[in-house]
Amino acid sequence: MSIEDRSITYENPPIVEVAISTQFEPPRGLTQAHLGAYWADCRQNYPQVHATQVLPATTEEFGSRRAWLPPSIRLALTDEPDSRIQMTSADSVWMLQAQSNRIVVNWRRTSEDPASYPRFEGTWQRFKGAWDHWIQFLTSVGLPAPQPTHWEIVYVNRVGRGPLWNKPTDWPAVLPGLWGHGFATIPETTLAGIHGQWVWESRDPPARLFIEPKPGRGPAPKLEDYLLFNLTARGRIDLAPPTPNGDDSHLHGIEKGIQWGKRLIVNAFDRIISPEAKVEWKRRDYDNHFDN
Repeated sequence: MSIEDRSITYENPPIVEVAISTQFEPPRGLTQAHLGAYWADCRQNYPQVHATQVLPATTEEFGSRRAWLPPSIRLALTDEPDSRIQMTSADSVWMLQAQSNRIVVNWRRTSEDPASYPRFEGTWQRFKGAWDHWIQFLTSVGLPAPQPTHWEIVYVNRVGRGPLWNKPTDWPAVLPGLWGHGFATIPETTLAGIHGQWVWESRDPPARLFIEPKPGRGPAPKLEDYLLFNLTARGRIDLAPPTPNGDDSHLHGIEKGIQWGKRLIVNAFDRIISPEAKVEWKRRDYDNHFDN
């Protein structure tokens, strides 16, 4: 289990959102009423709430069961209508999302100040607190602890027009690790955007890294154009037996996966961007620091 011994950080990365999540088997007996009660329990830290469609369940297979297909989506028939609740902090920086089979913590950039970015450790600590609270809540209402199946970490990057690009045909100069030879020129057309996904795998531990660049546009009235590129790492969780002190939250297995996913993402980010982007986003090496 090794990947790049060097330590990397960026003082001013283009990150606008980080999400850490765990998918689990739905606890038997969990209903939408419980999710409403859960928000009431979280309301002090997340006073705003919104209900939306659920995130589809994913299943990552590796080894002999691997198939060259997108992660499968599992469907289940139930009489209980399902939804996802999005709970937001008063300053809109943090979001806690809960549905019958997933807990997600999102950090979202609301300030251009680089110091506003809490780094990985800040987001992980927020997730760890949310997971512990979720376990405590389920116990308090007489429901079983969830059995996690997958970990996932997502970094969303946004690059506006400026020193690195002015038109979509400039994007290979920003991400040469994805488009090393540039785009084809097609007569009588203008490249307006792109949609695609690059997929890498690690064997030990088994995990997948997905990189998806795409065009984006900001809100009115400016309607600014952006180059967005998302880096997502995901893998299965090896469930260890409860520890001697009785801890069955499986937090160790979740953390092991998330830490590996973060390392995959940081190294991939460093490999796909251009030297000019590294200067613009203030890349630094530290002997004893690995954070992004």
